[in-house]
Amino acid sequence: MDTANYIARYIADEGVRLSIAVTTQIAEEAKRRHDLYPLAAAALGRTMTGAVLLSSDYKNKESVTVKIAGDGPLGGIVADAYNGTNVRGYVDNPHATLPLHQGKLDVGSGVGEGNIVVTRYSHLKTSYTSQAKLVSGEIAEDLAYYLLTSEQTASTISLGVLVNPDYRILASGGFFVQALPGAEDGAVAIVEQNIKGIGPISQYLAECPDGAGLADKILAGLQYKLLNKEVLKFACTCSRERIEKTLLSLNGHDQDELLKDDQVELVCHYCGTKYVVTRAELKKLYVR
Repeated sequence: MDTANYIARYIADEGVRLSIAVTTQIAEEAKRRHDLYPLAAAALGRTMTGAVLLSSDYKNKESVTVKIAGDGPLGGIVADAYNGTNVRGYVDNPHATLPLHQGKLDVGSGVGEGNIVVTRYSHLKTSYTSQAKLVSGEIAEDLAYYLLTSEQTASTISLGVLVNPDYRILASGGFFVQALPGAEDGAVAIVEQNIKGIGPISQYLAECPDGAGLADKILAGLQYKLLNKEVLKFACTCSRERIEKTLLSLNGHDQDELLKDDQVELVCHYCGTKYVVTRAELKKLYVR
């Protein structure tokens, strides 16, 4: 198993559920595809990890889209987690920069004020969308606030991305803890105390890239077991076929305008893949 990209799910007998995601290579892949500067890389890495952790809370491999709609220089941030193990995402302004804040990337100011919007897609193809206000722009706190206000679920979420000065992603990941109905109060207090001793999750993963020992530290003092562990990957649903369907959906005037060019280039927002369609290919596509 590629330990640099995985999600592991645990449950304690005392009624506590834990999900841990290590997304270092996924964040690096997103950085490469979108040419992200450090601020955007950190924000998108956190959002993608958050989407993965949020999707792990739902049954039947439901898909989750997290949209961060802030008024900061980063613009919008979108992450999709789907099919249980796939994730993708983008930032409106990948080259946004800000001065460091207390020696760290200022993701909160980069995001700014606004809303977080979460959409869940079930296996029945139905969807549910709800939103909450951004409370800090730091992503983890915003997701926790969303869960509390929109889904009445108290949770602890920790997200982090450590970016090297040469723009390499040194560590990316996070964890998500929830108390199940009927959870023992004492168990929740133990976990809260355990989490305080862990420190920044990005620093932990920089020292332990595979997340070794993290579950032991978070759930220390409880009786727990590993439910499953799955490989995660950066993946997109775009394809040549989908691009052609989009071109076919254009009205006659727009099609004629495209035919004036030697070729048309379309770029997928989510993964940065470029699709080039020549005039000859367009003529075949636009048979009338």
